[in-house]
Amino acid sequence: MQRILRLLTVLASAALVSLVSAPNRAHAATEAGYPNALVEYMASTRTQPYVQPGTYWGYALRQSAAPNAPRQTVAVRCWWDGDWATGNYYTNRWFRVLVWESYDGYAVPRWLFVHASYIYNQPSVPRCTATPTGIW
Repeated sequence: MQRILRLLTVLASAALVSLVSAPNRAHAATEAGYPNALVEYMASTRTQPYVQPGTYWGYALRQSAAPNAPRQTVAVRCWWDGDWATGNYYTNRWFRVLVWESYDGYAVPRWLFVHASYIYNQPSVPRCTATPTGIW
C-alpha cells in the first residue's frame, strides 16, 4: 500500500512539473498604441488572411498553463475580409494581431492574421492596407 501511495505521489509531482513547464505558454503580446483582445489557444496564425497553402504559420500559444485560461492577450492592428472559413463560426473577417505562436515559440511575437471567430473582445480597429507585397 505504501509503495502504491509513493508511486501516486511521484506521478502527481511529474504531472504538475509538466503542466508548469509546458512549452505552449506565452506572455501577453501587447504593444503601445494598439487595443487589446484575446486570441483562442491553438487558433491558426497566417501570414495573410487566406487559407491557401503557404499562408499557415503556426498556432497561437496560451498565456497560462491553467486549464481555465486557454487564451492569450494580443494587440490588434487591423482587420481584413479575406477567405471565408469556419472556425467558431463562418466568416471572411480576419484580424492582424501581435501573437506568440508555435512556429517561433518564445523567440518573438509576430504580427499575423487570425480568423475573427477566434478573437474575443474584438476592438474597433481600421481596415488593413493592401500593397503589392501583401496586406498590412
